[in-house]
Amino acid sequence: MPSSQSADRTRTDVLLLFPPQTEARFFPYLSLPYLTGHLRRRGRRVHQADLNIAVLHELLRCPALLDDAVRAQDTGDDGKAVSDWYRREMADVFAAHIGELRAHVLHKEPAGELGPDRAVRLATLALELLVRDTFLVQTWEDLGRLDDAVRRAADRPPAASDVPVVALHRLLTGLLGRHRPRVVGLSVAFFSQLAPALLIAAWIRQLAPDTQICLGGQQVMLRHDSLARLPGVRETIDALCPTAGEEPLERWLDALDGTVPLAAVPGMTWLPRSEAGPRTGPAVTLRFRDLGPPDFTGLPFRSYLNDALELAIVSCVGCYWGRCAFCSYGNRSLPQGGYQQGTATQIADAVEAVVRATGTRYVSVADENTNLRLILKAMRAARERGIRVRFGVRGRLEAALTDPGLCHDLAAVGCAMISVGYEGTSQRLLDRMERGVRAADYQRILDNLAAAGIAVRFTVMGQVLDETPDEFEASLRFLVDNERRIGIDALELMVAEPGSRLVGSPEKYGLALDTSDRLAGNPELSYLSGRVGHPLAVRGGPTRTEALDRLVRIFDTVRPGVANDSASSHPAPNGQRTPAVAALRPHTWVRTVPAYADDRTADRVTLADLVRERFYALPRDDVEQRADGLLRARTNRGSRLLARLADAAAGTPDPARSTDPAPSARSSS
Repeated sequence: MPSSQSADRTRTDVLLLFPPQTEARFFPYLSLPYLTGHLRRRGRRVHQADLNIAVLHELLRCPALLDDAVRAQDTGDDGKAVSDWYRREMADVFAAHIGELRAHVLHKEPAGELGPDRAVRLATLALELLVRDTFLVQTWEDLGRLDDAVRRAADRPPAASDVPVVALHRLLTGLLGRHRPRVVGLSVAFFSQLAPALLIAAWIRQLAPDTQICLGGQQVMLRHDSLARLPGVRETIDALCPTAGEEPLERWLDALDGTVPLAAVPGMTWLPRSEAGPRTGPAVTLRFRDLGPPDFTGLPFRSYLNDALELAIVSCVGCYWGRCAFCSYGNRSLPQGGYQQGTATQIADAVEAVVRATGTRYVSVADENTNLRLILKAMRAARERGIRVRFGVRGRLEAALTDPGLCHDLAAVGCAMISVGYEGTSQRLLDRMERGVRAADYQRILDNLAAAGIAVRFTVMGQVLDETPDEFEASLRFLVDNERRIGIDALELMVAEPGSRLVGSPEKYGLALDTSDRLAGNPELSYLSGRVGHPLAVRGGPTRTEALDRLVRIFDTVRPGVANDSASSHPAPNGQRTPAVAALRPHTWVRTVPAYADDRTADRVTLADLVRERFYALPRDDVEQRADGLLRARTNRGSRLLARLADAAAGTPDPARSTDPAPSARSSS
């Protein structure tokens, strides 16, 4: 039965926000759609807003924002530094292609000359340039400094803030004015969202002081106790939700309506500003099997940074294996009842509901570790209802995949991709971490998946306990031997996150942890440091620097297959190389570096591909550039260099000039 409703029908019951700044821009993060679906089915008025993608959309609507940001980033060196030139040119390329970017990103229409891959990449680069060196992308040494910085930022007039911060404040002000929410829930999935989320909460407290504010999500689950001690959090936030939020939000609204006492609201930790005082409510009783499908209504789900429309579901809460020592998410599933799995019918219902509501043809099953046989059964059920979609899953290189029949069955019901973690091929280390897989199975699994036509993408972990040089070399050799069959999504050092078995028993794994308030992540390799936990050292193992060098070797050595990296290059049809080119017209996103930014321009023409972030140097003895930008070969070597540029998709051969004689007839080898 729907809950009792507030007498004021002009107000939204709950405004759910997903804050910046995170790379989760490929499809809507699922916390909001699942919460929205549940609360709407209970008769509540809910609006959900993904402010992480909204900042990009604001930039697409107002491209002048990038010019303002670039001017603010100028080094002051008379604008002659190569970094200043690069940023100005990037802003110019973005503005020049704004129509194509709006068409593809916002509406999934053709992207003209850019094409979908470049459109997505250019939009991403423009956004990163917009937020560069601003509060939204700061990294933090400890939570205390983060909290202090948030409080200072909240006290600053919004107009005096960085360009994207001003835009974010404007977006929030509009949402609060239109919806006048009784409750705002902020879902903080990634550590990089924490400071922006707390700033948003402080703004809400200023703009709508009677609004109740709740903070939830993965980071609250990980850092609940630490967050509850921060002065800024205690001054601003009414409640922390360290569990699934559906039942806590539902019952909180009942309490605000006066139908149940606040003390009966489960799953919340009430902070001092709350009438209930600093205490935790009863445990939640709602189970994952009681939940319906996600509801994406209100989110711009067609306008995410993807080549095509893609949405997601989950099939469980937690991880059915749960033992991997480094995984705080999975380790929370180990106590009785910690892991909750949906039924095949429930998952098929979710797939059907999402496809019928949105028209998507691809669904990501966004579990940390998916029960493949359950998904197989659910997708078969969906197909029996006439729902045919391609889908991707996340999991382990587990024994079930040694069965070629299972791999082919998964492919037959639409499985197109599986993402897996790779911690190397040392069985000693895999067993020590209780990974639950056999390295001896890995090759057979990759062979089976390749035969079934299922793409495989790896996340590669470094600093895997006391990995020896020989163990690393064997793990690297496996990647090299299979580089044409895999993609690599990320390289990251092991992180000791709160709540993981690494932190619970560091001595068991040979770790020395710094359990002070200091924070450690992967700033060299992951977006805004990625996962964040306690600084660690491995007794008898590689230092952090040595482990990082090993991951850099993987980056430099392994060349994933072209089929798994469509944005990396645009080879000629049938793999044929472009023949020697007499003249080439650079694409509009390929710019010539001026003399003031390159002191070797007397000897060479330097080009910058701003979309692929690559530089090319062409000796002037071999190539000349006309005033209109056309590149012409002066020698045979110059013709080959221009052909290589064509193969790299930096420009197109100019047919009108293809038969022109070179200015110099001399040959060069």
